[in-house]
Amino acid sequence: MMMQQERVLVKHSVTGRMLVSSTDGLTYSFDPQGELTLITVCGVGAEQGAAVVGLRSELNVFRFEEPAGGPVIKHWYYVGDNPVEYDAASGCLKITVQSEIQYRPDEYWE
Repeated sequence: MMMQQERVLVKHSVTGRMLVSSTDGLTYSFDPQGELTLITVCGVGAEQGAAVVGLRSELNVFRFEEPAGGPVIKHWYYVGDNPVEYDAASGCLKITVQSEIQYRPDEYWE
């Protein structure tokens, strides 16, 4: 039986540069907190963490749901002025997002 897959990406919105990808063996969680959601990504190296924090006002955060046999569902999270923090001791990046756009890329590209 095929299982649904999922991945999380953090990109620089201006250049499209990939900053963090869960496909690099990182763990992550999404914790709703009222109107906001705290995204925690662990296993992030110090250089990557510093890059994300340095570009915090220009981030795009994506989550791709990839169901077996079904269309990909893309979630695009808006960071805005919310906190983006990196803890070098734990290797965890904490990104607070305030809104989400969910869509199916196949409805736009095919």
